[in-house]
Amino acid sequence: MFLSGSCRGYLAPEYAIRGQLTRKADIYSFGVLLLEIVSGRCNNNTRLPIEEQYLLEWVWELYERGELPELVDKTLEGDYDVDEACKFFKIGLLCTQDMAKIRPSMSEVVKMLTGEMHVDGAKISKPGLISELMGLKRKKDSSDLISGDSKKMGDSSLGSRDATCATMTFTSISARSD
Repeated sequence: MFLSGSCRGYLAPEYAIRGQLTRKADIYSFGVLLLEIVSGRCNNNTRLPIEEQYLLEWVWELYERGELPELVDKTLEGDYDVDEACKFFKIGLLCTQDMAKIRPSMSEVVKMLTGEMHVDGAKISKPGLISELMGLKRKKDSSDLISGDSKKMGDSSLGSRDATCATMTFTSISARSD
């Protein structure tokens, strides 16, 4: 499956990897969008330092360190409720869980956003991260990045053992004639 730069990061892991569309795939995309809104930045930006390039990964990193307020949109200039902003980040993380079955339903997301339902931080686990989806690997001791989509003709940055082959079937649905 070819993923264009415009959709990278918005696709749920089960769809991006296996082509399996679930009822909760849109929840994942909504979670990424929510993170973009609260942070004021797009989901990937190669002009940032390597550890900050992918928004979802950076949100997860700051969540683990207890530093989510650092990521709130700087154009707000401090004119926001920190707890509310962190709540929205947590909802975004819940929506982007790696496994579809543990993501909330959209009605639950709406209830969390409006305050009708408590955001359970205990349910937050590592999201489906873009580097894992796209075959990106970081070397621990350097900022070298190997990308599955940076392969050039005759020059492969990936070994043959890292390559995969996938097939996809498309079905056309049309109205039946009576």
